[in-house]
Amino acid sequence: SYWWWLLMMGRLKPGVSTQQGTAQADLLFRQSISNFLKTHPATVPPHIRLHPASRGLANLQQEFSKPLSILMILVSVVLLIACANIAALLVARSNTRQREIAIRLALGASRGRLVRQLVGESVLLAGLGGALGLLFASWGSHALLVLMSGGREPLSLVVGLDAKVLAFTAVASMVTGILFGLAPAWRSTCVELTPALKATASGTSVVSQRTRLGLGNSLVIAQVALSLPLLIGAGLFVRTLENLENENLGFNPHHLLLFGVDPSQAGYKGEQQRIDFYGQLLQRLQALPGVKSATMSQSTLISDSQDSWNVSIEGLKPKPGQNMNVDWNFVGPSFFKAMEIPLLVGRGIGWQDTASSPQVVVVNRAFARHFLDGRNPVGYTITFKNIVGKDPPSFSYRIVGMVQDAKYASLRQEPGPTVYGACSQMPAYFGELHYELRTVGNPLVLVPTVRRAVRELDPNLPLAGVKTQTEQIAETLVQERLFARLSAFFAALAALLACIGLYGLMAYAVTRRTGEIGIRAALGAQKSDVLRMIIGQGLKLALIGVTIGIAGALGLTRFLSSLLYDVNPTDPLTFVAVALVLIAVALLACYIPARRATKVDPMVALRYE
Repeated sequence: SYWWWLLMMGRLKPGVSTQQGTAQADLLFRQSISNFLKTHPATVPPHIRLHPASRGLANLQQEFSKPLSILMILVSVVLLIACANIAALLVARSNTRQREIAIRLALGASRGRLVRQLVGESVLLAGLGGALGLLFASWGSHALLVLMSGGREPLSLVVGLDAKVLAFTAVASMVTGILFGLAPAWRSTCVELTPALKATASGTSVVSQRTRLGLGNSLVIAQVALSLPLLIGAGLFVRTLENLENENLGFNPHHLLLFGVDPSQAGYKGEQQRIDFYGQLLQRLQALPGVKSATMSQSTLISDSQDSWNVSIEGLKPKPGQNMNVDWNFVGPSFFKAMEIPLLVGRGIGWQDTASSPQVVVVNRAFARHFLDGRNPVGYTITFKNIVGKDPPSFSYRIVGMVQDAKYASLRQEPGPTVYGACSQMPAYFGELHYELRTVGNPLVLVPTVRRAVRELDPNLPLAGVKTQTEQIAETLVQERLFARLSAFFAALAALLACIGLYGLMAYAVTRRTGEIGIRAALGAQKSDVLRMIIGQGLKLALIGVTIGIAGALGLTRFLSSLLYDVNPTDPLTFVAVALVLIAVALLACYIPARRATKVDPMVALRYE
């Protein structure tokens, strides 16, 4: 198998479509590799595809399109919950204005005019909220870019508020204000004049009170139902991050300092000259105080960098359909000791493995399982085949040891068959090599000492990618950490809004039922009875919302499966824990107005009307 990559930029001639340009570029590409295809007839070449430059870089789109889409969904759900909350508050507020609206209707005001006035108030509130949101957006967009740029390659994107963003915010504010203000406004004007004018001192008839409480109940249930999938998604993302951070790597990532050097930048031309430099620097690093052991490698572990090649094993006929690809990495002496990868059989790579000595490799246990059915691999000879542009095109190595499986490129990827060769016996020269130093204490404390050691050997040679192994691992978890933080933030915000809505509805219900509570107390009802009555009403709404939310989450979380690790999208523990937490918070939101209801004085309540 072969890896192909080619990035081109060009401007199409006038009248040439993207499809025509793609066809012509693909034809030229095939002509340029025609000789290679003749010597490798089994190779399936890729195709050239042209994309408009205005859409940005395809790799950034592929990496961040799904995260940003999920983020947009989270924001939309929170906005929906907030709008439902405002609608519930407008419903409660309209109850206190029922008598006023009835008088206006009796004096000749049209229902349409009153609806326009009430919707206008809602739009005004939405507009003020949108303007305030722009201030947070200016800060939040830069904060989001910082969170997304914490990986190995920071993003260089320009973010800011422009005319499109301002127009979208204005339209979104107006639409939400109209949509979620229209229903409360319409219900406010749907009154019967005679009962409304004869309403109680509190301003609401019993029939209209029940109608509006019914709408408020529905809005609260909707808020709880919408917030639950967000909380469950946040729980799944947090568990994914914890699973990856606690993943068994097969090596010890702590107290490891990493950096790279490229002697070709300092004028080292010959391959043997560079190999000698690598060895001299490694000896100096091993002698530094505070360094337990030092080694080097062509690729560092958990760096999202991985090399693989097709191999054959002497005396072994591949099984039908068997994958003969292996991951490979060329390492220096004491690599397994420095990385603390257990040696199971034979020996590791040592100083005796030079360019003039027999070519040897060490394999991992997954190699023995995949190719040898778990047998001892020491003594077998493997061959890397069809190395393009090299003479000879194949290189053979003898297996001298086997080590425990260790993660190579990614935390998500299980260790596959892996081959470790000696850096001095690489079939092709790689300009930059990486060094790994196992230190006694904090690895970063040794950075100045390491820089001095490199300058003493060559003052013109810079160090690249100086970091600890744990920092490098953290860089590969930027997306998972971003999902966990943002989903947790928006889920908590959604739950808070839902509980505020529930609290507001219960507080309003207590206010409207003050007379009823006074009568119950006068007839002998205990405080505990009143407490159970109010909490029971709120708990019923919360349970209905939780039930609907769980049903919705069971379907929606399946779309997150590709972003999760070692956790099922329908994980029962997460579902149950989130549901219990939301119910507990809902109980707290109900308890405050319920406790206030128990303090109602019967005499005052009986005179309330």
